[in-house]
Amino acid sequence: MQKRVNQNSRLNLIAASIALLSLLVGLILSLLWSEGALTSSEGAWDVLENALITLMGEYPDKPKTIAGQVLQLLLLIFGTFAFGAIVGKISSVFVTRALRQEKAVKQFNDHIIICNWNEKAPTIVRQLLEANQEHPRDIVVISASVIDDRNEFDDRSDVHFIQADPTHHATLENLQACQAKAVILLADEASEGPDEKNALIALAIKHLEQIPGQKKDIHVVGELVKLGRRRHLREAGVDEVISARDYSSGIIAQSAVFKNMSVVYQQLLTYSDETNEFYFIEPGKYPTSLHGKTFAELTQWISQYSAAHADNPLLLVGIKSGQGEIWLNPKQEHFDRLEDTDSLIVMAFRHVERIV
Repeated sequence: MQKRVNQNSRLNLIAASIALLSLLVGLILSLLWSEGALTSSEGAWDVLENALITLMGEYPDKPKTIAGQVLQLLLLIFGTFAFGAIVGKISSVFVTRALRQEKAVKQFNDHIIICNWNEKAPTIVRQLLEANQEHPRDIVVISASVIDDRNEFDDRSDVHFIQADPTHHATLENLQACQAKAVILLADEASEGPDEKNALIALAIKHLEQIPGQKKDIHVVGELVKLGRRRHLREAGVDEVISARDYSSGIIAQSAVFKNMSVVYQQLLTYSDETNEFYFIEPGKYPTSLHGKTFAELTQWISQYSAAHADNPLLLVGIKSGQGEIWLNPKQEHFDRLEDTDSLIVMAFRHVERIV
């Protein structure tokens, strides 16, 4: 059926082309006849030259007869539409090719998806690329609108821009959201309800988790605009709700009390070879001999380990429990001993995945 439709389309295109060509030849012959140039090679050449100039959208010498002037006007109209159609067809070919290139993305796995785009997005992409230097992974950006400030990433093979609606289940499924390491929901500032839109995307992601055979714990991080919408995002399935206002107010207050405290936060939140960042060392990626140790004993062990690895020294700053609770420099009443489901929170210059 599809083959027959394509064949009919080709036949219609051929018929339309023959009709336009016949119309063009008829107009030119009529112009030659009206100007009396059919019997004069010199006169015919002048008329043909003027006809060509007319088709190009210019205004040549005016024909001598009224009929010739009318025919020349028709040629001008014909040329305008014909060349417009040709330019449009060529443009559509390039646009279609560009869209195919964007859609012809590879099968992703363990990638990071960014939904929506705003002024924070370029910095986030740069930070992710810096953080992924030792373990490169693809970054897939999905935006319903055209992204203008993406030029610095166009030459990178690990950053992919897809123009599509991230609220659609099919969009997320086609880009293997179920295989992603994380999905970041940025606030779409062009939307009337950025938090509501992120809630819809989160619901679409959680819907994918219901598909048999798919990953069941897609980690979703969402940017919050209105503080009163935090519960909506959590109930929609966002695992971590981030509000810039929450952090900025605390940094401003602490910087007022302690001079240059903002520099401390800036270094901790910036991925580079010259700054420290926080990392989780998950269960199974540190020696089992650490199970049952107190925080003081863990600190001593990490200090000895760090002395033997001076190229990337570690500093133990806290514990993440198996239930997801975070204890930074915990009191004994909050944290007794390390359980086999707990993670270590360390500060280091480079990514630390395992310590032995």
